[in-house]
Amino acid sequence: MKFIKALSIAALSIGFIACNSEQSLQKYYVDNQDNKEFVAIDVPTSMFTNAESLDEEQLKTLETIKKINLLAIPKKAENEERIAAEKSNISEILKNKKYQLLMKYGGANAKMEVYYTGEEEAVDEVVVYGFDNERGVGIARVLGDNMKPGDILGLMRSLEKGDIDMDGLKGISTIFSDQVSK
Repeated sequence: MKFIKALSIAALSIGFIACNSEQSLQKYYVDNQDNKEFVAIDVPTSMFTNAESLDEEQLKTLETIKKINLLAIPKKAENEERIAAEKSNISEILKNKKYQLLMKYGGANAKMEVYYTGEEEAVDEVVVYGFDNERGVGIARVLGDNMKPGDILGLMRSLEKGDIDMDGLKGISTIFSDQVSK
């Protein structure tokens, strides 16, 4: 009887621990990067920068960014349920208190949310999650060390001035287009 009681307690404990284990964004990315329904891309910052046109402060900020991981499911007629499930999975992961919301944008048909991890003045990861009912769902992780949100925003403003060359990313949009048409 004691053995059955101990076994029951052990089983309940394992079940409790398993139910409370939260999936991280890193694990989600690793688990899905080889799935044929997803498009997964790791982008080094060198792929889209025109370093010669950046000033010293912008170069210093760029050095804090290691890479960008993109994971998305382009919308197709046959994967609407999967997209709904992935939206739910990602939203659940981002409820973890380590992901601090920076901003939200959009409405019922399209939404974008930006989160960060780390300290306010030493961000380690910026997460951009979004979906569009016409295009699909995706998440981007900007990984780095001690990134400063204000400096990152300044670097992004460089896009408007043409300091950052986005030609290297044109191939990525082609991949998404090819995936949608399949």
